[in-house]
Amino acid sequence: MNTNSKTVEKTLEIIDYILKKNAPTGILEIAKSLDMNTSTVQRIVNTLSNAQYLSQDSENRKYCLGFKFLEISNHILNTMDLRVIAHTYLKELRDKTQETIHLMVLNDSMGVYIDSLESPQRTRVVTAIGTRDHLHYSAVGKAILAHLSDQEVETICQARGLRKVTSNTITDLNRLKRELSEVRRQGYSIDDEEGETGTRCIGAPIFKHNGKVNASISLAAPCQRLSREQFGQYVPLVIKTANKISAALGYIK
Repeated sequence: MNTNSKTVEKTLEIIDYILKKNAPTGILEIAKSLDMNTSTVQRIVNTLSNAQYLSQDSENRKYCLGFKFLEISNHILNTMDLRVIAHTYLKELRDKTQETIHLMVLNDSMGVYIDSLESPQRTRVVTAIGTRDHLHYSAVGKAILAHLSDQEVETICQARGLRKVTSNTITDLNRLKRELSEVRRQGYSIDDEEGETGTRCIGAPIFKHNGKVNASISLAAPCQRLSREQFGQYVPLVIKTANKISAALGYIK
């Protein structure tokens, strides 16, 4: 192993030690614990500090991980492919319920379906991936809207309108806000033939690592297989799946 490789190896050992220690650590402790020369540790730590990978406490002179690692972790979390991460969980829910499962993200005040796993049954809900839709009349859309601020909801509704699609579609902003408040309280949303006559859906939000919501999932089925009385059977499964995806994205309750 050449000198450069040895230096990189020692650098990674020091970073890993400080990470696992989870407390400010001094040069002597690092050198002793890793069986390294004190001057070598000091040189590597100085380099890491200058590049903001480590931060030194001005009083006790000990070191902890720096803001550069926070920047890196945020970049990783923000660039995770939601569709790839969620797909396994969506398939698990589809196979368990035998109904169509949707994944939607918020984009330019509209919802975009980025994944759709169809029910294997002959009569089923079909939605093409890439379809853009209004948020106010779908379970996936309302699951997202419920976790935005009142101002954001108003801005979206003003920009896109509250278009009436069926006789059940909510077209009054105040009524919509009351329903969104209930969605937040109970943890799930419902589309009771609001977006399409003969179809009912159950939705739940997906939280990013920072606690924000810009995606959701839903279970969609023909009314004859998803009566109002059957909501209780599927709601826990939909919420559990959304929570699993949120956790995989780094969200901690």
